[in-house]
Amino acid sequence: MTRHWPAGVLAGFVVLSAAIALPATAADAPKAAEQGTSEATAADASKATEQDASKAKAKDASETTAADASDAKAKDASKAQDNPDADAQTTEDSDAAQTSRRFDYNRVVDKAEALAAKPYSEPPKIPQFLQDFDFAALDQIKYKPDNALWHERQLPFEVMFYHPGSYYVHPVKIHLVTDDGVGEFRFDKNRFQYPNEDLRNRIPDDLGYAGLKFMHELDTPGKLDEIASFLGASYFRALGAEQHYGLSARGLAIDTGGDKGEEFPAFVSFWLVRPRPQARTVTAYALLDSPSAAGAYKFEINPGDSTVTRVEATLFTRKAIGKLGVAPLTSMYMWGENSLARLDDYRPEAHDSDGMLISATNGEWLWRPLRNPQKLSMNQFSADNVRGFGLLQRDRNFDHYQDLDYEYEKRPNAWITPEGDWGKGHLELVQIPSDSEVNDNIALYWVPNDPVEAGARLHYAYSIRWGKELASPASLAHTTASRVGRAAVTPGQPRNTIQVAIEFEGGELGKLTDPGSVQPRVNAMRDATINNIEAVRNPHTGGWRLTFLVPTDSLKTPLELRAYLAGSDGGALTETWSYALSP
Repeated sequence: MTRHWPAGVLAGFVVLSAAIALPATAADAPKAAEQGTSEATAADASKATEQDASKAKAKDASETTAADASDAKAKDASKAQDNPDADAQTTEDSDAAQTSRRFDYNRVVDKAEALAAKPYSEPPKIPQFLQDFDFAALDQIKYKPDNALWHERQLPFEVMFYHPGSYYVHPVKIHLVTDDGVGEFRFDKNRFQYPNEDLRNRIPDDLGYAGLKFMHELDTPGKLDEIASFLGASYFRALGAEQHYGLSARGLAIDTGGDKGEEFPAFVSFWLVRPRPQARTVTAYALLDSPSAAGAYKFEINPGDSTVTRVEATLFTRKAIGKLGVAPLTSMYMWGENSLARLDDYRPEAHDSDGMLISATNGEWLWRPLRNPQKLSMNQFSADNVRGFGLLQRDRNFDHYQDLDYEYEKRPNAWITPEGDWGKGHLELVQIPSDSEVNDNIALYWVPNDPVEAGARLHYAYSIRWGKELASPASLAHTTASRVGRAAVTPGQPRNTIQVAIEFEGGELGKLTDPGSVQPRVNAMRDATINNIEAVRNPHTGGWRLTFLVPTDSLKTPLELRAYLAGSDGGALTETWSYALSP
């Protein structure tokens, strides 16, 4: 089963109304405004379109079929490129003063500042016949693993490139950085295997690449696995050992959920730094552009059981931006344990992430289970100088998914740790109604409180850890399940009560057995009836279960709830559970 990503996080979705609620932790954050009709359909701003991880394993690059006669001819034509990072580049800077200065992040910052000073110009598009490709046609064009960048040098990292087509209509420029200088890495169709000679002959010699992916030894000694990918607008994603691609990050989000439609910035150029023979980290620079801003990015990718991507971004605005989304993440949530009404599907759950986690400056850890709402939901959470935030896939039990193709239990978490003082701001969680696993319907990003004016220069640095860690401290119990459904009633009676059951495990809580030592705490953001609040030890998990009832007549609008378990001294034994309960 191949999973494709036809468009961006809000692609093809028209906002008709917005159900906006302010969680208790965001009492001092600006109240989200009611959203009007908006649509974001930017086809070139799609989420990364690699093979779904479940099939990527089965379609490993090493299994590329033997070249046919035309392929052998192409191999002869590219024989001179046995050392591609030397022979495929041309000098970028002819000015002696420029070439004498070692290429680094500051050079990209200079380029971004100069670009922002000019009017925005949309990059050129690929020929129409390639734009007309569907994903099946594009997937027939294969990159040859033996032509990977740095392959002949036997370095710890290699790079393979994506062919433009379908939704990927804007090629990106690729440059190489070595000790000898910097130069352009030109497109070469001999690096690809085409399904037939006619198609190969129609491909322009200067077409360009759609994106790139880094390879490194990860799961199997001696075998290079994909560790990070950059493809489509400013989307990128990474994974650690024994993981499959799931959620994505983006370089920048602009006006997500706004009434004028979302703007999708895009990476237009990359600079790949050739690693040392014993390097454990690979570095890439990128230039971002959009109608509202230009930016310089530095990515330092350190693969392992958890792969860490350090990101540094310097932004220059062309015009005022209504909502700037920093360190944005996008994911998919269809249904799970908290779904009142599931789709007609044999699988109990289907999602790339099951919750949002925030580490606040006041020491609170807040867990927000994701949901697939009936209406657009946008929630703000106070996040002045936030310590960390992310979208996690905590449920690692195959039995909870029963999906042999997508293997949702292997999707990575993405935990963001800001560097330095980001100032006052809030996190915004966007959840979009969806009836398909193909499209992302979850977005999370940090928004500065100060207005972003034209001509501004902004700088942000942070790391993203892609892995399976819980992120929250071991001393606190964490939420392992959030179950929501209709409470059982006597036959013939109306089922007009919602029951919530929250499972907590770990930390000091796991050592407690006396019911008197654990106190349930449940609060609502407005007047509402909450009955039968109870905390009981769960002998099957070794943790504790918090349950309560809410009448449906209290749920005419989503009810914001906060819950946790406290010890006999009143101190928190668990993270704070936060949720918007709907009928």
